[in-house]
Amino acid sequence: MNHITVVDARMGRGKSSAAIRYMNRNKGTKRFLYITPYLDEVGRICERCDFDQPDSDYMSKSTELKLHLRAGHNVAATHSLFYLMDNEAIGLVREQHYSLIIDESIQVIERLNISNRDFELIVNQLADVGENGHIRWKDTEYTGRFYDYKEMADTGSLFRLDSALMNILNPELLRAFDKAFMLTYLFDGQYQKAYLEFFGFEYEVVGVEKDGAGFCFSDRPDAPPPIDYSKLITIVDDKRLNAVGNHFYALSNGWYDKRGYNDPSIRDLRNGMKRFFQGLDESSTDTRMWTCFKRDAHKLVDAKTGRFRKNFIQTSARATNRYKDRTDVAYMVNRFADPNILKFFRSRNIELNRDAYALSEMLQWIWRSAIRDEKPITLYIPSRRMRALLIDWINETSKGEDTVA
Repeated sequence: MNHITVVDARMGRGKSSAAIRYMNRNKGTKRFLYITPYLDEVGRICERCDFDQPDSDYMSKSTELKLHLRAGHNVAATHSLFYLMDNEAIGLVREQHYSLIIDESIQVIERLNISNRDFELIVNQLADVGENGHIRWKDTEYTGRFYDYKEMADTGSLFRLDSALMNILNPELLRAFDKAFMLTYLFDGQYQKAYLEFFGFEYEVVGVEKDGAGFCFSDRPDAPPPIDYSKLITIVDDKRLNAVGNHFYALSNGWYDKRGYNDPSIRDLRNGMKRFFQGLDESSTDTRMWTCFKRDAHKLVDAKTGRFRKNFIQTSARATNRYKDRTDVAYMVNRFADPNILKFFRSRNIELNRDAYALSEMLQWIWRSAIRDEKPITLYIPSRRMRALLIDWINETSKGEDTVA
């Protein structure tokens, strides 16, 4: 299978409800594997569709998943388990003619953080590197401290790109399914789109419709009704608090790298977040959430008091509903795609929409907060670039459009 159906529709449009309807209508003629980042969503799918899930106490979930696949059961599982599917699981999917539904975007590619010494040890001693950078582990019985890397190699996803190690989803995993659906939003700005094009997948982008029986997949791009998020999202418009983010690259990965805890700009950023949180009525630890790049989080926390440390949530946070009660939100980053990943895609002349990528990443994170349940939030975004992208998006969605300005 080389054809993917991308269901690209914004949050709350009924994508998962349409998927449930599709699976229940076709259970008698198709076998399904439903992948979601949320454990509670796994349970909901099992209840609504009478699916099985790997939840054994006496064997690994990946082993149990293969037992279900071998028996031809319909299964719901998490993204993390999907990434562990090896050649045996791929063979079972192909033999049993499974269809795949992926809820929310999956991590198809990432650059791995590894020291130069450990990198040299892996590529020169522990593994063999093929001509295309594909890494194969030498010792099949290896259980040492690099076991996580061996697991990636075993699933066919570990690659070398110059002096970096990349975890790239094995395209044979997607090709093993008879049919695949990706439920997502802002597909144009995602690594998923570049990945599909890089590996030669054909895809069509459709949306969601609603009829008398509920939500269903449409056969054309999504046409959402207008919704005015400005009534739910109050964006801080304070020149003093936002001044630190006026430069186009301010708060980017490289910007943080060049500045230590006592840098004047970092101090301004730290004080800005403090004034934001403390200036809100009834704001408390239970209502706050903020993010920046994980390795820089200590720069925005008071070194003496540790204030706001417990409210930090990683920029990559997706697989959780734990923060849907948070109403005071600070997005302290300016997102750009990883240069190593862009270089990988450019080797086949594939480009990524930079602004769509930044907007997609930001919305994914913001939608971990109370806005997920359509409750109002107050949002501090000191980066002028990121703030403008969000304001433009709000203006477009209020017209019933979903475009990146």
